[in-house]
Amino acid sequence: MLSRFSERDVRATGLALCAASVAYFYLLDRIVFSSTYFSPIFRDLLTRYDLHAAWLALVICISAALWRRPAPILRLVDFIGQHPIGIALATVAALAVGALVVYHDYPLSVDEYAAVFQSKVFASGSVAAQVPPDLVDWLVVRGFNGTFFIASPQNGSIIEAYWPGFALLLAPFQFLSVPWLCNALLSGLAVFLIYWITREISADRRAAGWAMLFALASGAFLADGISYYSMQAHLAVNLIFVALLIRPSTGRAFAAGLVGSLALILHNPVPHALFAIPWIVALAFQSDRRRHLALLIVGYLPGVAFGIGWLLFRTEIGLSSPNLAAVSGAAAGVFTWPTEVVLNSRVAALVKMCVWSMPSLFALALLGGILRRADSRVRLLVSSAILTFVAYLFVRFDQGHGWGYRYFHSAWGVVPILAGCAMADRPQIEGRLISFAGASAILSLLLLIPFQMRQIDQFIAQHLA
Repeated sequence: MLSRFSERDVRATGLALCAASVAYFYLLDRIVFSSTYFSPIFRDLLTRYDLHAAWLALVICISAALWRRPAPILRLVDFIGQHPIGIALATVAALAVGALVVYHDYPLSVDEYAAVFQSKVFASGSVAAQVPPDLVDWLVVRGFNGTFFIASPQNGSIIEAYWPGFALLLAPFQFLSVPWLCNALLSGLAVFLIYWITREISADRRAAGWAMLFALASGAFLADGISYYSMQAHLAVNLIFVALLIRPSTGRAFAAGLVGSLALILHNPVPHALFAIPWIVALAFQSDRRRHLALLIVGYLPGVAFGIGWLLFRTEIGLSSPNLAAVSGAAAGVFTWPTEVVLNSRVAALVKMCVWSMPSLFALALLGGILRRADSRVRLLVSSAILTFVAYLFVRFDQGHGWGYRYFHSAWGVVPILAGCAMADRPQIEGRLISFAGASAILSLLLLIPFQMRQIDQFIAQHLA
């Protein structure tokens, strides 16, 4: 059935996804879906903010379906495709301003603050913060010691509980007093890589321009780019990994391993491991490329060694803390079989993925995946995305705070790449699809993105007040 999915079905699928997202909120806690076990912040952001964005996305999708002028859209896409570096630099500048103005240069959630805290420690030339031991219980909120931080009441040492790769990336920016620039630069790099990978697969500069436009018209990409979450780093590093392995050689495989070694320690190893598994398996089973596997693995060794060293250091601090048992218990409670509670959370996550992306983006990505399914590189990208989503069905948390669905963001770059491939080699006579895709992107940039940025600004401003 999917093999018959055609250009004519994209508009219907895009409209259906937007309509289903709106309908979800009216079914929640009424007929099918339940938010009973959602964390308070997840429920608040979902029901108080995402509902309004879902309605706006539906209006945009309907309006885009009525647009019939492909020519101005193609001129815009061609301009983007001809100036990818300039667009990437403009993205950096815009998101740097957004980090200061919209995000208030503020690590809002504890996930963000933990990395910022550790980056300040690294920027000061230390590995752990040091405070008077009798102040630990005053400075680290009870319940956070052992989950977001590891703090010893015996010797006063404090570190973040996550792996420190993103804090290391952030530390030079922290030292220069421009921490808000880190994720903006990673976003510029990521959007350029989305362009480059799409062009490499499709051999079509215009298709690469489309992919760039689709990414920039998506709230999740921009929101993570102005935040202090590590997710944009995961996205950018995984895209570098793909760019290196899309045409593997001895040097590229080793470099991909080095990049992967950084990705493993960004904040935990799971996001990159899930993304990389299909690519590693492909190298192992392709006889003409198997020789690159050993060097890829060698490239991973520095990150693995660093990660083991960090775990030992973290354990050393934890051993002097009575919270060590709590840490072990928390780790054991991360994974579960997909229960009704988890499945409810993941349905909400699917809605958030649609609401925080350009309307119709996933319909276009589906078309791109089908049209290019004979390309092994596309199959690997699809496998990475599916594996990332499915694996988190076995994680009991609902992500708590976050814009869009954070647990998928490490693989989110696959979506605009596939959507861009769907637009490859399209003559202007196929104006219906061009008009629909382009109008969705432009209206998202003009209406949905400012609306969601305003929501973020208001939420953080209220918190700071």
